Amino acid sequence: MKSSDLILASIAERLATDPKVNAAPWDQYALVAWYGDGVSKLNGFRYRGDAPGEPATPASFEIEDLLDDLRAATQVEGKGPWRACVVRLDRADGKVTVDFEYERPEVWEVTPATVRRVAERARSADALTPTPRPQHGRGATLP
Repeated sequence: MKSSDLILASIAERLATDPKVNAAPWDQYALVAWYGDGVSKLNGFRYRGDAPGEPATPASFEIEDLLDDLRAATQVEGKGPWRACVVRLDRADGKVTVDFEYERPEVWEVTPATVRRVAERARSADALTPTPRPQHGRGATLP
Protein backbone atom coordinates (compact mmCIF):
# COMPACT_ATOMS: atom_id res chain seq x y z
CA MET A 1 0.00 0.00 0.00
CA LYS A 2 1.23 3.49 -0.86
CA SER A 3 1.77 6.01 1.90
CA SER A 4 -0.88 8.67 2.35
CA ASP A 5 1.62 11.36 1.33
CA LEU A 6 2.32 9.63 -2.01
CA ILE A 7 -1.38 9.17 -2.64
CA LEU A 8 -2.05 12.83 -1.83
CA ALA A 9 0.76 13.89 -4.19
CA SER A 10 -0.82 11.78 -6.97
CA ILE A 11 -4.22 13.36 -6.33
CA ALA A 12 -2.70 16.85 -6.44
CA GLU A 13 -0.85 16.12 -9.68
CA ARG A 14 -4.01 14.85 -11.37
CA LEU A 15 -6.03 17.82 -10.15
CA ALA A 16 -3.41 20.33 -11.26
CA THR A 17 -3.38 18.86 -14.77
CA ASP A 18 -7.07 17.99 -15.16
CA PRO A 19 -8.71 19.67 -18.18
CA LYS A 20 -12.01 20.42 -16.39
CA VAL A 21 -10.22 21.91 -13.37
CA ASN A 22 -8.09 24.03 -15.71
CA ALA A 23 -10.87 25.08 -18.08
CA ALA A 24 -10.56 28.55 -16.49
CA PRO A 25 -7.76 30.23 -14.51
CA TRP A 26 -7.60 29.67 -10.75
CA ASP A 27 -5.50 30.71 -7.76
CA GLN A 28 -6.86 28.10 -5.35
CA TYR A 29 -8.75 24.88 -5.83
CA ALA A 30 -10.70 22.64 -3.44
CA LEU A 31 -11.97 19.12 -4.01
CA VAL A 32 -14.65 17.86 -1.62
CA ALA A 33 -15.04 14.09 -1.34
CA TRP A 34 -18.12 12.96 0.54
CA TYR A 35 -18.96 9.37 1.51
CA GLY A 36 -22.49 8.35 2.49
CA ASP A 37 -24.09 4.95 2.88
CA GLY A 38 -22.98 3.12 -0.23
CA VAL A 39 -22.44 6.29 -2.25
CA SER A 40 -19.69 8.85 -2.72
CA LYS A 41 -19.65 12.27 -4.34
CA LEU A 42 -16.87 14.47 -5.67
CA ASN A 43 -17.31 18.21 -6.08
CA GLY A 44 -14.55 20.57 -7.08
CA PHE A 45 -14.36 24.35 -6.88
CA ARG A 46 -11.84 26.75 -8.35
CA TYR A 47 -11.25 30.19 -6.87
CA ARG A 48 -9.77 33.30 -8.38
CA GLY A 49 -9.11 36.24 -6.09
CA ASP A 50 -12.08 37.03 -3.87
CA ALA A 51 -14.66 35.75 -6.36
CA PRO A 52 -17.03 33.00 -5.18
CA GLY A 53 -16.02 29.42 -5.88
CA GLU A 54 -16.87 28.16 -9.33
CA PRO A 55 -17.85 24.48 -9.79
CA ALA A 56 -15.02 22.55 -11.44
CA THR A 57 -15.26 18.85 -10.66
CA PRO A 58 -12.36 16.95 -12.25
CA ALA A 59 -12.85 14.70 -15.27
CA SER A 60 -10.35 12.06 -14.13
CA PHE A 61 -11.93 8.89 -12.73
CA GLU A 62 -8.52 7.95 -11.29
CA ILE A 63 -8.99 10.62 -8.63
CA GLU A 64 -11.92 8.69 -7.17
CA ASP A 65 -9.79 5.54 -6.90
CA LEU A 66 -6.97 7.53 -5.31
CA LEU A 67 -9.36 9.02 -2.77
CA ASP A 68 -10.53 5.51 -1.89
CA ASP A 69 -6.85 4.57 -1.45
CA LEU A 70 -6.29 7.65 0.72
CA ARG A 71 -9.30 6.75 2.82
CA ALA A 72 -7.91 3.26 3.43
CA ALA A 73 -4.35 4.50 4.06
CA THR A 74 -5.47 7.06 6.65
CA GLN A 75 -7.94 4.89 8.53
CA VAL A 76 -7.05 4.66 12.19
CA GLU A 77 -7.21 1.15 13.61
CA GLY A 78 -10.38 0.59 15.60
CA LYS A 79 -12.17 3.59 14.08
CA GLY A 80 -14.29 4.09 11.03
CA PRO A 81 -12.76 5.85 8.03
CA TRP A 82 -13.29 9.54 7.45
CA ARG A 83 -16.59 10.38 5.78
CA ALA A 84 -15.54 13.57 3.99
CA CYS A 85 -12.31 15.24 3.03
CA VAL A 86 -11.23 18.47 1.41
CA VAL A 87 -8.09 18.58 -0.73
CA ARG A 88 -6.84 22.12 -1.36
CA LEU A 89 -4.31 23.36 -3.90
CA ASP A 90 -2.76 26.82 -3.76
CA ARG A 91 -0.96 27.98 -6.89
CA ALA A 92 0.85 30.89 -5.22
CA ASP A 93 2.84 28.77 -2.78
CA GLY A 94 2.40 25.35 -4.42
CA LYS A 95 1.00 23.83 -1.24
CA VAL A 96 -1.38 20.93 -1.08
CA THR A 97 -3.37 20.33 2.09
CA VAL A 98 -6.07 17.88 3.08
CA ASP A 99 -8.50 17.82 5.98
CA PHE A 100 -10.65 14.90 7.06
CA GLU A 101 -14.11 14.98 8.61
CA TYR A 102 -15.18 12.10 10.82
CA GLU A 103 -17.99 13.48 12.95
CA ARG A 104 -20.14 15.72 10.74
CA PRO A 105 -19.84 14.72 7.07
CA GLU A 106 -23.23 16.23 6.32
CA VAL A 107 -21.70 19.73 6.36
CA TRP A 108 -19.74 18.72 3.24
CA GLU A 109 -22.55 17.13 1.24
CA VAL A 110 -23.13 19.18 -1.90
CA THR A 111 -26.75 19.58 -3.00
CA PRO A 112 -28.37 22.38 -5.02
CA ALA A 113 -29.31 24.01 -1.71
CA THR A 114 -25.82 23.75 -0.15
CA VAL A 115 -23.43 24.18 -3.09
CA ARG A 116 -22.55 27.85 -2.41
CA ARG A 117 -22.11 27.30 1.32
CA VAL A 118 -19.90 24.23 0.81
CA ALA A 119 -17.86 26.02 -1.86
CA GLU A 120 -17.15 28.90 0.51
CA ARG A 121 -16.40 26.59 3.44
CA ALA A 122 -14.03 24.50 1.29
CA ARG A 123 -11.97 27.58 0.40
CA SER A 124 -10.35 27.79 3.83
CA ALA A 125 -9.21 25.29 6.45
CA ASP A 126 -10.38 27.82 9.05
CA ALA A 127 -13.98 27.03 8.10
CA LEU A 128 -13.76 23.36 9.05
CA THR A 129 -15.86 21.99 11.83
CA PRO A 130 -13.95 21.88 15.12
CA THR A 131 -13.55 18.09 15.30
CA PRO A 132 -10.13 16.53 15.83
CA ARG A 133 -8.70 15.25 12.58
CA PRO A 134 -5.39 14.06 11.20
CA GLN A 135 -3.87 16.58 8.84
CA HIS A 136 -1.57 16.03 5.90
CA GLY A 137 0.02 18.43 3.49
CA ARG A 138 3.59 18.69 4.65
CA GLY A 139 4.68 20.94 1.84
CA ALA A 140 3.67 18.80 -1.13
CA THR A 141 4.06 20.96 -4.21
CA LEU A 142 2.09 21.28 -7.39
CA PRO A 143 3.66 20.15 -10.67
